[in-house]
Amino acid sequence: MARRTKEEALQTRQALIDAAEIVFDARGVSEASLQEIAEVAGVTRGAVYWHFRDKADLFNALMDRAILPFEQRWLDDKAGAQMPPLQEVEAIAADMLRATSRDERLQRAVSISSQKLSYVDELGSVRERRLAVLARARKRFEALLREAQRAGALPADAQPTHAARALLALVDGLVVHWMLDGRRFNLCKVGEPAVRHMLAGMAVSPPARPPRA
Repeated sequence: MARRTKEEALQTRQALIDAAEIVFDARGVSEASLQEIAEVAGVTRGAVYWHFRDKADLFNALMDRAILPFEQRWLDDKAGAQMPPLQEVEAIAADMLRATSRDERLQRAVSISSQKLSYVDELGSVRERRLAVLARARKRFEALLREAQRAGALPADAQPTHAARALLALVDGLVVHWMLDGRRFNLCKVGEPAVRHMLAGMAVSPPARPPRA
């Protein structure tokens, strides 16, 4: 009986996150009410407060469910240990684009957090959650770019911090533009070459080949 009760509680929690995803996507986070989310989930408002402190807590649970599996893959220090650092940066950025283009739940989470969120006082922690996601990705890029610089693949006067911000802005901006544009272009076909060209522009140029005799 205890196991069944625990399973039912978990099912209710997942149903609330599912409902929040629908309501937040349709109405925006600020305009959505916990009562509306409870009705969509088919539970009482009291059930919402049993599982979540407030709307921000529910939003953060939604984001964790959608993004954490991918974050763990992208930010794992050992995942690309056999790659040169610039190649690993490119691989992570490409995987971000591919995952977003294929995973509807991830798309909705990005859409809600980037387009349907007003950072009013009650949702201050929501703003911090989004900034934390971006900061972790930026720091991973920066660490790899510093490795590339130490290995001589980036110029000595390169600024890995600035380069990481620019790269993240490219990837995040492409995703947001793709969604605002109704997904009318191929995100990977546009984004992956753009990342490759940006990294090539940062890298130390290979020595010119001598002209043939």
